[in-house]
Amino acid sequence: MPSPKQTAANHTNSQKSTAPPTTGTQAASRYNSAKHGIVATTQIMFDESADDLTELAAEYHEHHNPADPGQRFLVDTLVNNEWRIRRLRRAEAELWDHATNIFMAANTEVPACTSGDAFATAAPTFERLQRVANSCERIYHRALEQLQAKVGQALSPANPDAPPQPPQPETAPAPPAAPPQPEQSKTSSAKLGSFRQNLKTPPAAASKPPDAPPPAGPLTSQPAPRPIPDPDGSN
Repeated sequence: MPSPKQTAANHTNSQKSTAPPTTGTQAASRYNSAKHGIVATTQIMFDESADDLTELAAEYHEHHNPADPGQRFLVDTLVNNEWRIRRLRRAEAELWDHATNIFMAANTEVPACTSGDAFATAAPTFERLQRVANSCERIYHRALEQLQAKVGQALSPANPDAPPQPPQPETAPAPPAAPPQPEQSKTSSAKLGSFRQNLKTPPAAASKPPDAPPPAGPLTSQPAPRPIPDPDGSN
């Protein structure tokens, strides 16, 4: 175990060997995460600059911040294919100049070379160049989708390090729903409608047939009343 004297000496020596942070050192520290094979000198061709590739790799790593080797591989794939697409763009510009020179050398009587003439001169080369560019773009987008899927899995709700979701605005509670009305059957409704109609328009009373006249027959004679006798003995 170091003694207090040795600890103090180490602290003093560290202050002498560590320079204070400056603007230059802070700008250079952003390239610390780009120290891997993607910025190797073998990736630099002809007029390309290693500093440009290093800066491109640093931008991708700073933006995506890979958390494991799998994510770092996908980020390197993005850097590599963008770098190749930039190279193919420069190659295409040089190819136009090269095709123009070939056409002018083969057609000295022509005063100038058009774009169509240059393309027809090097059409197979242009086609191969476009196929390589298409392949780089497909690889780039496939790696980007895989990287986004990995980052989405890492930020799943089961991960405690996931950033909290912003609070959702409170919404006014919905008004209570009206109580359901009892449904009436079609038969009952029809009967009630018929009953109301009968109340409104009562049927006309049937006319009473006239009394039949007594049957005609012979008149029977009524017996004459008997005279009451007089108490005096007279008639």
